[in-house]
Amino acid sequence: MILAYDCIPCVVSHIVHMSQLATDDDELRHHIITRALNNLTDIDYTLTPPEHAARLHRVIYDVMGTMDIYREIKDRSTEVAHALLPEMRAVLAGRDHSFEALIRLVIAGNIIDIGADRHFKLEGVRDRLLEVFDMPINTRAIAELETAMDNAKSIFYIADNCGEAVFDRLLIERYRDKITLGVRGRPVLNDVTPREAVMSGLDIVPMIDTGDSAPGVSLRSSRPEFLEALRGADLIVSKGQGNFESLCDEDLPIFYLLRVKCKVISEMLDGAELGSLQVINHAERRKKHEARKKCGSACVHTA
Repeated sequence: MILAYDCIPCVVSHIVHMSQLATDDDELRHHIITRALNNLTDIDYTLTPPEHAARLHRVIYDVMGTMDIYREIKDRSTEVAHALLPEMRAVLAGRDHSFEALIRLVIAGNIIDIGADRHFKLEGVRDRLLEVFDMPINTRAIAELETAMDNAKSIFYIADNCGEAVFDRLLIERYRDKITLGVRGRPVLNDVTPREAVMSGLDIVPMIDTGDSAPGVSLRSSRPEFLEALRGADLIVSKGQGNFESLCDEDLPIFYLLRVKCKVISEMLDGAELGSLQVINHAERRKKHEARKKCGSACVHTA
């Protein structure tokens, strides 16, 4: 998806938040904000939101000499998730290790997202994980995903956030013989790079990074090896909203696993509730979209 007009207020808010994380020096903060806002004067609306976020993070690097302003938060998120992992394994065992319970828990981890929710507190993670077992979910899409993962010879699994990635292992280890892991190439927000993937216990499968700092997958900027792995897989499992924003217009064999975190995505998903659990069969979504376009065209011609 390209950057929507409704994304702009979020972008501005994020600029201020990044400046606060980067430094306590008000003068430097003002400099960061001014440089970042200047980028908005010639904003490129053909960019995806993650590609635009990468541009903003380069401002932090230019001013501060570092881009990993979320490192402490990332490491703490990973630590908290590891502490909860044994209990979550026990929860799955109590539900007979059902695939639906597994997917619910893997999506639950997507709530650990400091980038999307500035007020998120790690102290409440356990309850936020367990709440998913009482939430609505598309069980048909889950069944389709299980069949697709069972039948695929190669799966490209695109990770998202730190903390969340620890719970991704629960699904990855079930299909470890056929999965290649995709992660961010350079630090951005609280997303997983190779460093955090190892810390999260995901080095049980081959790994490749984008070589890029977009909090998603930039088809313009990701390195060729990453794009080759992406396009060569029988199946892609895509975690989180940033990856959805990056790839939702592409013709690829994808299942998206995410929680809805903003109004723009809610509207794209037919009014899905904020915070809702989403298992999206990309092929089915594209079919529905094309059918609506044909219906709309037919209605115009017959009016």
